[in-house]
Amino acid sequence: MLVRPFRPVLRLTSLAVLVLVLSGCRIEVPTGTPSAPPNAGTTTAASEPPASPSGSSAAKVELPPLPRAEIVGNDLTFDRGAYVGDASAVGFSDGMSRVPGWTQTKNLVNGESVYTNAVGCTAALRSTQPQDPLVVAGDDRASTEELFRFIDPSILPEYLTVSSWLWGASPDDSKASIEFLSYAQKAAGESPASLVSLRLFHTTRTALAFTVSCPADDALKAAVADVRANTSVIPPR
Repeated sequence: MLVRPFRPVLRLTSLAVLVLVLSGCRIEVPTGTPSAPPNAGTTTAASEPPASPSGSSAAKVELPPLPRAEIVGNDLTFDRGAYVGDASAVGFSDGMSRVPGWTQTKNLVNGESVYTNAVGCTAALRSTQPQDPLVVAGDDRASTEELFRFIDPSILPEYLTVSSWLWGASPDDSKASIEFLSYAQKAAGESPASLVSLRLFHTTRTALAFTVSCPADDALKAAVADVRANTSVIPPR
């Protein structure tokens, strides 16, 4: 049985990073383009992708062309990531400001929007700049695993779970879901419960991040449900 390390503070890097302060839990996601790979012995570049971790395949799978209606109307699993074009802008449709009990504290500052609620939870939505050295050609899942490994090498692929978020032009209109990889920690002592959910798109070379932190596990569950019901990832146009 795998035992996940409890790490309330993910490792610092010398690169520019996005610091999400989540009720005392400091979570860092690279915001600029990393200048070095996460492991010293690995050469990672867009033209020389890293070895695929944990059963992910870096081999590019040719997908049959589909009309946009079918791309939007079906779940964007990791193996369908190529349907996001390399020139596509992938972002959030954010309805959290209309959710009772949540207050917006930051609105699209460097690509980040942040919300808090009365029970001490913090939720953030973030988009990153290109992360070329972390991208595994043709593979969103392996690319996302590399992003987690860059944030903290102790977060092994085996500790990550697949999470589904809404996939559509708006939360109300979404009829499908999109897969992300998530890392969750339970509250312990003064450290909050937290969820970090990421997807690095190999086509755009950019990532989206959902992060939620709460003082208690039950509060985290409710907060994640609010975020999941009131935000969506917008399909390419």
